[in-house]
Order: sequence, then structure tokens, then C-alpha cells
Amino acid sequence: MVQDIFDKIMMLAKRRGFIFPSFEIYGGVAGFYDYGPYGSQLKNNIENLWRSYFVLKDKCLEINTPTITLYEALKASGHVDEFTDLTVDCKKCKQSYKVEDIIDGNLSVDEALKKNLVKCPTCGEKLKDAHSVNLMFSTEIGIGKTRDAFLRPETAQGIFTNFHLLYRYAREKLPFGVVQIGKGYRNEVSPRQGVIRLREFNMAEAEVFFDPKDKSHPDFNNVKNKEIKLFDNKK
Repeated sequence: MVQDIFDKIMMLAKRRGFIFPSFEIYGGVAGFYDYGPYGSQLKNNIENLWRSYFVLKDKCLEINTPTITLYEALKASGHVDEFTDLTVDCKKCKQSYKVEDIIDGNLSVDEALKKNLVKCPTCGEKLKDAHSVNLMFSTEIGIGKTRDAFLRPETAQGIFTNFHLLYRYAREKLPFGVVQIGKGYRNEVSPRQGVIRLREFNMAEAEVFFDPKDKSHPDFNNVKNKEIKLFDNKK
């Protein structure tokens, strides 16, 4: 029932010019979508609304950094070693899956693997030999003598690597915020959820730097009594 509604929404979005499956005339590829005429305008409106809060109202500094990131930067941040998903491959139907996506919701990943309860959702085959897969797209910079790099998995690295310059620009006064809107890339194992989980997507990220000995913020009194309503997926 839920999947039927989701499929209808995706077809409507396609017909109305919001999003199109990328490379559809060549068979398409999971995890990529194009923004149509309405989708592009909607995306721009959301980004500008976001900027109105963080850049105009909160006076955050906005930067724009390359989407290709050096190996050394992502090694230092832990992404090279830790930005992984535990994955299983089905030798029968040639599909790969994230373990956490295909196990019983009442089981932990470790428990499901130990009890041999991981099954292929396509053909029912029992899956073994779980292994970690790094989700970053790797590339090289240069011709001949090259440097290893990745398409950035998030926009934070450019903010952190420029901190010394941004701190000076902010006159060495804390707190200050830095924002960036741009593309992120993750080579997802099984992006089968429409635009919820993509291999190329847009991110809007904010990093706020403060003195750990003085965590006060000049605007805190304006928001301290506001309530945030949270919802779960339980009926």
C-alpha cells in the first residue's frame, strides 16, 4: 500500500516536471534524478529560504568549495576508514544490499549475522560474508603524476579546512557560523528509495564554532522557550 502511494507520487512528480530519472533513454541508473522546470525552481526557493535564515538573519558566513576533495583531508576526518556500510552480496540474483535494510527490525545487525538470518529480499537466498564497503566515489587529480581524491560525501570538509582563514575573517571572535550549499556524493549500496537516498544530492550544511569555555550565544534568549515538535513513525 505504502509503495503504491510512493510510486504514484513519483509518477506525478515526473509528469508535472519536478523530477526525472536521470539517463532514462539509456535505461537509467539507480540513485540519480534530474530536476525538471518546476523542480529546479522549487529547489532554488528552498535554498534561498534556507539562506534567509542562516546568512541574512543569523549572519553566518557562506562559502563555496570544490566537490572534489583530497585523500588526505578525508583520511584525517576518518571518512577513508569509517565511512562504510556493512554489505552482503547475493550470488544468485547478483544484487547487493545494506545489511541493516534487509534484516528483521527486531534484530540487531550482529544478531542477524550470527544467527544466519539475513535473506535476499529479491530471491530469498540466505546471505553470508558481510563486508564493509566505503561509500565514497574515488577519483584522481592530474595526468601522469596524480593525487588520490574523492567526490565529497558531505560539504563540511571545505568548512573545516578553511577554518583558520574564516576565523581570521570573523576577527577571531566566537561564536560564528559557516554555511555551504552544494553537491554531495555517496556511492550508496542500494539506492532504491526514490529521492530519499541518492548517489548525488544537494546539501545545506551549517557549522557553528564556539569557545568550549563559554558556550553562550547572543541570540539564545530569543529561542530558549521555543518548543520543537517531534514525530515518530509509529501509529
